[in-house]
Amino acid sequence: MPEKRDKNGLTEKEFLENYSDSIYEKPSVTVDILVLTVDESISKLKVLLVKRDEHPYLNQFALPGGFIKPDETAYQAAARKLNEETGLKDIYLDQIYTFTKPGRDPRGWVMSIAYLALVPDPIECRAGAGWFDLEIEPGAIRIAGKESGVNMAYKIKDETFKNGRITYENWVADKVSGDALSFDHIEIIIESILKLRSSFEHSEQAFNMVGETFTLPDLQALYELVLGKNLYKTNFRAMVAPKIEATGGKIKSRTKGKMSAEYRYIEK
Repeated sequence: MPEKRDKNGLTEKEFLENYSDSIYEKPSVTVDILVLTVDESISKLKVLLVKRDEHPYLNQFALPGGFIKPDETAYQAAARKLNEETGLKDIYLDQIYTFTKPGRDPRGWVMSIAYLALVPDPIECRAGAGWFDLEIEPGAIRIAGKESGVNMAYKIKDETFKNGRITYENWVADKVSGDALSFDHIEIIIESILKLRSSFEHSEQAFNMVGETFTLPDLQALYELVLGKNLYKTNFRAMVAPKIEATGGKIKSRTKGKMSAEYRYIEK
């Protein structure tokens, strides 16, 4: 069978031998990771931030992340940077969105592929990384760290966007405090939270944010915290019933402070 030739009469091999990618400008590509967990009482979301030790945004806090190497995928880069900057490894990672807004990085044309990581506890991290309270309420997002004294506040407004026939709402953040996250990382947090809320009830993501065993009151508290709404106890238990099984034992509830039936996730 004769080889296929293009309009210039070249085979694919000939084309590639003469091809130069210098005719196109190339962006740098990074990964940024929102690491999310809950506090001991399952009453607050916690986010992991690192303090930047270089320009730009020197000494400001940012999500963990960095540049993708030529010999790795975005997922591999996210896992590598997370381990390098925080010590975390072998955890749940979900790709969220690719951020490409011009000017998002003062170093030049830099695109970022954002990931969401879910962990069960705010475990001790390497120097330079720390856990911050993430509070989300109507019209506002706050990120606060007691040890660092950092308090970041953003006003959130709903804006309507149209994509083809579909109209949808999204959050737009405006800084209202002196402290702020580096780059466009507040936008990464917003997109991650909105995507997580849209899938949390119908997926098994919650089980990355609880221990090996848990109580039903604690599991419901986790769902309500992430979703930002109350759930009917009967409906909630019917929803999670196919995903969990009783161990036959009892453990102390993190939310109720008393002994409750112990459950575990049914791994598939």
